[in-house]
Amino acid sequence: MSVRWLASFPKSGNTWARVFLANLFAHPMQRPLSLAQINAMPLYTDASPRETPGKEWIGKAHKAYSEETHGSRPAIYIVRDPVDIVPSAADFFGVTRDRMSKEVAKDWPRHVLSWWGHTGLILKYESMPGNFHTLAQLLDMRVSDFNNVVDAIQGSSFSRLQQDEQSNGFVEASEKGARFFRYGKPGNGREVLTDRQVARVVNGAGEVYGRLGYDKS
Repeated sequence: MSVRWLASFPKSGNTWARVFLANLFAHPMQRPLSLAQINAMPLYTDASPRETPGKEWIGKAHKAYSEETHGSRPAIYIVRDPVDIVPSAADFFGVTRDRMSKEVAKDWPRHVLSWWGHTGLILKYESMPGNFHTLAQLLDMRVSDFNNVVDAIQGSSFSRLQQDEQSNGFVEASEKGARFFRYGKPGNGREVLTDRQVARVVNGAGEVYGRLGYDKS
């Protein structure tokens, strides 16, 4: 298996990390890459390649871990405060925040725990894009020198992605009309959800919430 999985619960920053990696691997004169250019790149999504490629590929995994599907190679797991996932996912899927809070409360901890013993690195959304340096170092590529990483981070800034989507659209955007690159900062969930919805998500996350360093207060 030569796919390195970027695994995450939906709406947790997977696409942002892939945009950074695409810019990192691109020639400096080609940066910043447009969303259209990045979308045209080969990508495995929760599926093993039919034939093992001769080089490492980056794959996106939103499903729970399965050895048959994802193999045994340690993945890169991207995690985001589930309270912040709720309004983002509700907009994307076109459902109410109350309904999404129930789904996230049930499904988020299961997803995290399914990948827990199969990760080589956990990246927190709340530390992006600063922790992209750690991601580049893990991949141990010649492109991971400091200045190159800084340049790739600048080429994948959240504000630039928002502008690109607004001007040119984005194929991964929701048919419901919501922006894909919506907010990009932690804390929005507690600003827009009710206290009851926040408590539902936090209680549903259980001990995993604190294990990942999130504050229950």
